Amino acid sequence: MQALPETQRIKIAKWIDEYAGRWLIRVVYRLHSRQDRLLPEATVKRILFIKFWGIGSIVLAEPALRYLRKKHPQARIDFLTLHQNQELFSLIHHVHKVYTIEFKNPLRFLFSALTLIHRLRKKHYDLIFDAEFFANFSSLIARVVRGNCVVGFSRMQSGKNRLLDVSVPFDDEQHAAENFLRLVMSVSNDAEDVIAPFDESMWPRIFCSPSRQRKNLLTGAPYIVMNVNASPLALERRWPQENFVVLAEWLLENYETALVLIGSQAERRYTREVEAAIAIRHRTSNLAGDLTLTELAEVIKSSALFISNDSGPLHVAAALQKPVVGFYGPETPERFGPLCNQRLIFNLDLPCSPCMSVDNAKTVNCTNHLRCMLDLKIEMVIPQLRRFIDHHKLLSPRIAVSSVAAI
Repeated sequence: MQALPETQRIKIAKWIDEYAGRWLIRVVYRLHSRQDRLLPEATVKRILFIKFWGIGSIVLAEPALRYLRKKHPQARIDFLTLHQNQELFSLIHHVHKVYTIEFKNPLRFLFSALTLIHRLRKKHYDLIFDAEFFANFSSLIARVVRGNCVVGFSRMQSGKNRLLDVSVPFDDEQHAAENFLRLVMSVSNDAEDVIAPFDESMWPRIFCSPSRQRKNLLTGAPYIVMNVNASPLALERRWPQENFVVLAEWLLENYETALVLIGSQAERRYTREVEAAIAIRHRTSNLAGDLTLTELAEVIKSSALFISNDSGPLHVAAALQKPVVGFYGPETPERFGPLCNQRLIFNLDLPCSPCMSVDNAKTVNCTNHLRCMLDLKIEMVIPQLRRFIDHHKLLSPRIAVSSVAAI
């Protein structure tokens, strides 16, 4: 069976998860009794952490994994995710083994899930953390795998909390990384684990090997990495292409820098359209579809600045502590913003924003014609970006500039 486009697969998966998932929850609830107890921490030897969706979300879960490793230094920590996320764990060093499920088509998804459940049941996990915000499927797997204690985010309208031994409400007023940390701390018996103010020490950190820059990448000069894409989970998060084109030309004309465009294989065509419209081609490289996730991290690590829509690579850059510029609209930066010291966020904060939430399965329900992204004009961005670059001395200005500098 031919693989469906990812946007279509996500829509189908959300529908099945929401409606078939509710029925399956009732069935599984009757067949599998809850434990209704917390384990003494000394007995925790095996932990399974489940997070399927989003490279960015998995990066934001790194502090929670770090906490588990510190709290249970001798425990085995495994991670269950989608196959396309597997390489990310070469950058996150707290996990013993990564188990994955295929997401190419419904039949392969079902077969790989059933096969994996059979394997995981033999592991006899002491703790299973369901770190999905809204999905029913993750809680179904957690319960069927038969962990001694299943902990997860609750979502009352789906009934998934019926399968959890410990339900932790997702707090929309907290950052997602803080929610993940609160999830794993919920089963701690240590009074000191009450979360203090969410400071820099709790921000995500990832690690990549020393940069092995690709031969076709401009070397010897500072460069900017620009991501004009957003994942298929919500393409509405993309700032218009024409704005990125003007921004790219302004940066190239005003600073001693090169520009590197990135994206996945599926995003190659969209990224090429932006590349083709940029007038200064000799200092522009398009690596969309050419980088593995590890190579992407290496390219970002060596960059002077990272500019992006709300996306997974944005959180990779932040976790590498690079200067980050982000564009937000359907989602709020208070909940999913980059956690790094040098960051510049553009967000109009309209009354209708954010329209993505845990309760609507992270679906953009726009009633305002995407004004949150379309009304964010280039004239609003360039002055603030100039001050950001100059204040942090990220790039050296060019001596000769064109009329674009007057914007």
